[in-house]
Amino acid sequence: MGICLEANAQTKAQVAGKVTSEEGEALPGVSVVVKNESVGTVTDSEGNFSLAVPQNTATLVFSFIGFETQEVPIANRTQLNVTLKVNAKSLDEVVVVGYGTQKKVNLTGSVAAISSEDLTVVPVANTTTALAGKLPGLIAVQPSGEPGRDNANLSIRGFGNALVVVDGIVGRDFSRLNPNEIESITILKDAASTAVYGVSGGNGVILVTTKKGTLGKPELGYSFNYGVQTVTKYPRFVNSAEYAELKNEASTNLGGPLIYTPEEIEKFKQGTDPSYPNFDYYDYFVRDYAPQMQQNLTVRGGSENIQYFFLLGQTKQESMWKGGNQDFATYNFRSNVDAKITKNLDVSVIFGARKEDRNNLVQDSYLMASWLQYSWPIFAPKTPDGKIASTNYGLTAYLDPELTGYVQDRRNVFEGSLSVNYKIPFVEGLSARLTAAHDLSFQDEKQWRKKYLTYAYNADTKTSSVVGSRETNRILLTDWKYAASRIQASLNYNRSFLERHNVAALLLYEENEDRATNFSASRQDYVVPIDQLFAGPDLNKSNSGGASDNGRQSVVGRVNYDFEGRYLFEYSFRYDGSAKFPVDKRWGFFSGVSGGWRISEEKFLRNKIAALNDLKLRASWGQSGSDNTGNFQFLTGYTYPARNYIMGDNVVSNGMLPTGVPNPDITWEKSTMYNVGLDMSLWNRLLELEADVFYRERGGLLTQRNLQLPSTFGASLPFENLNSDNTRGFEITLRHSHQIGELKYHIAPNVSFTRSKWDHVEQRPFTSQYDSWRNNTQYRWKNIYWGLKSVGQFQSQEDIMNSPIQDQQANATLRPGDIKYDDYNHDGIIDANDRQVIGRGQTPEIFYGLGLDLSWKKFSLNMTWQGASNFNVEQQHFLIQPFANGMNAYAYFMDRWHRADMTDPSSEWIPGKYPSTINDGAPNNKMFSSFWLKDATYLRMKFLGISYNLDVLKKFGLPSAQITLSGQNLLTFSELGPIDPESPSGRLSYYPQQKTYNLGVNIIF
Repeated sequence: MGICLEANAQTKAQVAGKVTSEEGEALPGVSVVVKNESVGTVTDSEGNFSLAVPQNTATLVFSFIGFETQEVPIANRTQLNVTLKVNAKSLDEVVVVGYGTQKKVNLTGSVAAISSEDLTVVPVANTTTALAGKLPGLIAVQPSGEPGRDNANLSIRGFGNALVVVDGIVGRDFSRLNPNEIESITILKDAASTAVYGVSGGNGVILVTTKKGTLGKPELGYSFNYGVQTVTKYPRFVNSAEYAELKNEASTNLGGPLIYTPEEIEKFKQGTDPSYPNFDYYDYFVRDYAPQMQQNLTVRGGSENIQYFFLLGQTKQESMWKGGNQDFATYNFRSNVDAKITKNLDVSVIFGARKEDRNNLVQDSYLMASWLQYSWPIFAPKTPDGKIASTNYGLTAYLDPELTGYVQDRRNVFEGSLSVNYKIPFVEGLSARLTAAHDLSFQDEKQWRKKYLTYAYNADTKTSSVVGSRETNRILLTDWKYAASRIQASLNYNRSFLERHNVAALLLYEENEDRATNFSASRQDYVVPIDQLFAGPDLNKSNSGGASDNGRQSVVGRVNYDFEGRYLFEYSFRYDGSAKFPVDKRWGFFSGVSGGWRISEEKFLRNKIAALNDLKLRASWGQSGSDNTGNFQFLTGYTYPARNYIMGDNVVSNGMLPTGVPNPDITWEKSTMYNVGLDMSLWNRLLELEADVFYRERGGLLTQRNLQLPSTFGASLPFENLNSDNTRGFEITLRHSHQIGELKYHIAPNVSFTRSKWDHVEQRPFTSQYDSWRNNTQYRWKNIYWGLKSVGQFQSQEDIMNSPIQDQQANATLRPGDIKYDDYNHDGIIDANDRQVIGRGQTPEIFYGLGLDLSWKKFSLNMTWQGASNFNVEQQHFLIQPFANGMNAYAYFMDRWHRADMTDPSSEWIPGKYPSTINDGAPNNKMFSSFWLKDATYLRMKFLGISYNLDVLKKFGLPSAQITLSGQNLLTFSELGPIDPESPSGRLSYYPQQKTYNLGVNIIF
């Protein structure tokens, strides 16, 4: 053994040295690794290193965040001094902007972007959900987890729906694009950046760029992910015994009798008597887990003359509702080819196709959630002999498509564009580009509803008899067609003069045309339930349809200039024409200007502060417009068909009604935005900062005058450009990247704030000073709740009698535990005059996110946290009232005020979190107040991915293989308890959000 050890020791050699930057500064923490080996070290605080390496070692690899990786041959040396160069790619990073690209370092507007790597960490069925928490200023809230309807609501700076542009073409939907076919997503936030989109870009712009080919041999990739979904949060219901107990209290609290005897409640608890079941309808309706799958096949490569990218993708999700074939599947195809025809002529062909198939129950998911709330645990869904029970309205039958019907939705989308770019040889830097695009979408939906019977069971005869029915045999077929054509012709100029003056210019003409049609037909009362239109009777058949056309012409221009990369300037404009306005107001001119000062490039700073790599101050101003209104409001319009008239020969003919008074002065809504930003990079990108402050004011917002017209007037008032508002806010992003030996990490927190206020609001005249104070929204913040302020709950009857009157009956109807309100105007009476601001609205004002990427040897971890604050959720309806409108009660209502002995009115009250229970709820406790307004602040682990690179597969000729364990919505911290903080309202009538777990493999050949 000693001989072996000696021989091993003799194979080692000691190599030492120092690593510095080009400025001669020592670089601590640089990774020094033997190439193709796991032997390595890091430099100390002085940049020094010492490493024992095998004698046959040829090369050391030096790597550090912000610098180019360098391979250095040892060449029998024992001393190596290495100088690392700053990574020039960080300075040359290109960002997609409107109708072009720019170097990130030269941007003067407010822009944020993410790459494909950020989108594919966790497999998502809807690309919009992958953006949450990743881009400062982009608000992404997912109100539903339903397959096929799980879009996140996206807005930039809270301005409303942003314009989406895919591969330079406006109006395309990117939610169902496969994340693996996307190269990058960029958001344009300030008006100077969005001015080139004019009327459409007032709320910000989302630019999506799909992948293209690369130079090199063909690269074949395959990925497969399989996962399961489960509900994030949803409140549970009371069981049968609790239901009976609350029903008894609801009756006795009003002096009524017991509904259920103690013996019956005991039978509910035991659950052995079929006449006294304890049925959990949540478990009956909702699956524990539902599978999902995604797989993709890609080919990428190319030569000097042609480059290509192809993708075939499939995503499939099953529903969380039990029963039947409920799923959503998407099939994606992508073909992007770029060819160099001649030295000056390039051609690009982009084609994407998508097929979407959705199978569902005949009831929409939000109705299914409502049916769940109508299901009482004291009744079973079926009779002992297997018939649909008439109890609980027979609603559980909807889980059986064979019994009640189904919905099939099929959609096919085709998107193609052809671009030709020609470099004009006799003018240096000048090129011409022509792009033609055509998109088609075909969608058809089939709803088949079947009549079904409900039964009552006779325990004596042990048989069921029909007591009613629901639905009718009915079919509804709907067909939608959509076509869009886009033409763009542009001149582009890009040239540098005297190596100091850099000029870029764009002049573009664009023409857009959209056409849509729809048609539907239905028949009902089928004698034989055959799910085809022709099989139905002629009686009560119906059909309807519609069509719309829209067009727009635009001229776009932009000029960029920079002097030595220090002083940056941009001016852009768009001249838009819209047929929605009269001829003399049809055209609008919208422009933006921005400037930047790279202070770090000034002689008084450059190379003077070693830690400072980049410091840039940005400012912008811009105007945009909106034509988001109905067509032809400047003309007298009619609704057709509106009324039926009997003409000659008793023929029934369609009639018309006027739609409203025309407004010949209607025109664009206009907005003006100001933005100031700061970009800074320190210690070779070890720390980066981006910060923006913005202010937007809008005028000419369309609304109708608040006037009362006599019913005989026969038409409505026109929309006029009357209202105005403003919005202000800020965004801050920090990025920290570092490497410690083989451990590399990147941390990127971001936070944004936005808040809006009315400037002018068209309102009715106010009748009093109080009326003006309470209802005048002019110059007030938007997104606030007005209501009664809760000051707790009554603790005793004495407390009730010594408090202001709040039931209009000398407090005679109140009980201990009822909600107690603030007498805001101190008049001794609680009424509408005591309403005050009690909280923020339902739209968050603060959004924050945190991205964390770690890699160590063959392992990597990617994590995204996302959250929001400064908003409230209003609990409504059955969330504040057990048994509202015949519904069930949630389990949390068991924590309520109640008597020690419900049959003894003199027994003591036991305190609880919620008021006591009574039938149909107490009016006092249902008043809108801060008691039911919940702070909805939350923090959620949106994505988590843990990957391992499988080097063992290299022996099989696989150069790259990776296995990944990932999840979405894994952790949520919130004070809302069983309510998901991204839920659309406080009513719970929606498909719940999903938590997912996935296992995937990615192989590249």
